[in-house]
Amino acid sequence: MSENPAPEDRFCDLVMKGGITSGVVYPPAICELAQHYRFKNIGGTSAGAIAAVATAAAEYRRITQRSSAGFDMLGALPDRLGEPQGGKTQLLRLFQPDAPCRRLFTILVSALNAGGTYDRIAKALWGCLEGYWVATLLSLLLTALVAWLTHSGVATVLFLILSMVGLVGLGIYGDVTRHVVGNNYGLCKGLTTQSRDGPALTVWLHELIQDIAGVSRDRPLTFGDLWGAKDLSQPATQESEGAAARSVNLQMFTTNLSHGRPYVFPHMEPTARLFFRVAELQEYLPSVVVSWMKEHSIPYEQRSVYSDPKPASLPVDDLREIVNPQDFPVLLATRMSLSFPLLFSAVPLWAIDYEARRGERTVRRCLFSDGGIASNFPVHLFDGLLPSWPTFGIQLQPALPKLPDSFIFLPHEYGQGIADTWDRFDEKARPASRFGGFLASIVATMQNWNDNTLARGPGVRDRVVRLRLKPKEGGLNLDMPLPVIDAIAKRGKEAGGALVRRFLSAGHEAAAPPASTGENLLPQRSHSAGHWQGWDFQRWVRLDVLVRTLADKAPGLLRALGDNVPHASAYRDLLRAAVAQAPPGHDAPLSSQQADALQELLEALERVSREFSGRRSSDYPDDPVPSADIRVRPTL
Repeated sequence: MSENPAPEDRFCDLVMKGGITSGVVYPPAICELAQHYRFKNIGGTSAGAIAAVATAAAEYRRITQRSSAGFDMLGALPDRLGEPQGGKTQLLRLFQPDAPCRRLFTILVSALNAGGTYDRIAKALWGCLEGYWVATLLSLLLTALVAWLTHSGVATVLFLILSMVGLVGLGIYGDVTRHVVGNNYGLCKGLTTQSRDGPALTVWLHELIQDIAGVSRDRPLTFGDLWGAKDLSQPATQESEGAAARSVNLQMFTTNLSHGRPYVFPHMEPTARLFFRVAELQEYLPSVVVSWMKEHSIPYEQRSVYSDPKPASLPVDDLREIVNPQDFPVLLATRMSLSFPLLFSAVPLWAIDYEARRGERTVRRCLFSDGGIASNFPVHLFDGLLPSWPTFGIQLQPALPKLPDSFIFLPHEYGQGIADTWDRFDEKARPASRFGGFLASIVATMQNWNDNTLARGPGVRDRVVRLRLKPKEGGLNLDMPLPVIDAIAKRGKEAGGALVRRFLSAGHEAAAPPASTGENLLPQRSHSAGHWQGWDFQRWVRLDVLVRTLADKAPGLLRALGDNVPHASAYRDLLRAAVAQAPPGHDAPLSSQQADALQELLEALERVSREFSGRRSSDYPDDPVPSADIRVRPTL
């Protein structure tokens, strides 16, 4: 990659989907985009979080050292992951089970790359017999004894089946209930457990992040390093340009299973304090990162006598509050995002349990698992009302059965990308495959419905490139050989190239269509030539969406601001009351000046609402497909 080819003022955001080993598609796509764009906001989930942190580290190096060496390292990553050693690729060697869980991991590996449901079941059964060989041997010895005593073939076969199922099943049950649960519900914590295989995932990832960023491995890269990599006058997000301006803004999803909701790191929610124990983090992170966390944190303290528990009442006495967002290591946030359930152990942190009565409150452990549980493709992460630069998304999907060679799809006309994607579980040949697919589709729908719905939206679908993978590519295929890794990495490069052609076509000429053109469901709205290409295309669509959604909300807003809301006080009366007594959420009553300022804002909002309400009857034909909506919800 040439040195600093992208203009310093041409930005893009990038969001990448989770998918375990599917993440090998991202480095070539990132390097392709990096030749034309500077990455401003970067986000991801699970494997997408690994790609996101590597992208942020490479951009940090490009800014601070004026070097693209980080992107060169990132581009070489697929080949490194495919390097064989001792019969294993580097990719497979990263997944190292903790000692008590090795037998279960053997079963998982035995079922990898199976040809179908029955083949997977057969390999898993063989893995059970191989992993629990003591129970298998005992079953065979007991069966031989039964055969000698009974001289009955039927009795011998029945006893063999029952004894193997019982003894092996008892061993599996014990490993799951004692060892997997004791290992925080996962087979691997991520630290090196088998030195002959080299570094495990978390150690390897720490070294990768530091090397790509061009900094020492003795001090972990933090979110604050990324934020302050350049002049803070640069805008940070597309929503605001205030004091929170950041040079490189990295965000990633994780899921707090104990709270039943996603968290976005770096964590900045003051009402959800989080704590950690050094001894627990030592099982997950390299010592240099644990030492950093300890040095930059403080022991638990009771901030509010009214609501927080006293230190003496805590069940543990070594709690420390997590470090400030600017000091938070990006490695820990990444590890929390990629905790794929059962494969990787959930990360334990602690929080105050406010459900108990005051005076009886304490702290409890909460477990953070894979971000993909809540949002596997958070393409909405950096959206503002109107964009100042594009936010690209890379979506991973299964290959189409009737178009097996159609791997890349990026809409290039308005009517494309609207159609729903399909989970074709009911078309599988074998009943067992259909039943397994039915159960998997339930989980996938709960996990992805919000992401799938958003990805169809106007102003979203035209910036999301879909990259399709075959059944033995990515996902839980931990032992993909180098040719397979190279094949899907090549697709990543094609995906990045499709975005570049679409959004940077010279002189607004029509860009070359993607490899898979897709069906245009609205041919009357096709604008495949002329000015309406790429970035201008998207900016206009987003304007249409904003105008229409504001117009749809305006009548209700105008009605609520009026003086005749049934069974409610008018806002002008509430303003007078707020001067006399502190309103909800305020520590003191409003001053007259504050009340006057708020009254002026309400009047301005009423004028805007009236204008938009009147516009509904005009002839302007904005009708985004599908229709969009604006809602207020808490930040994550």
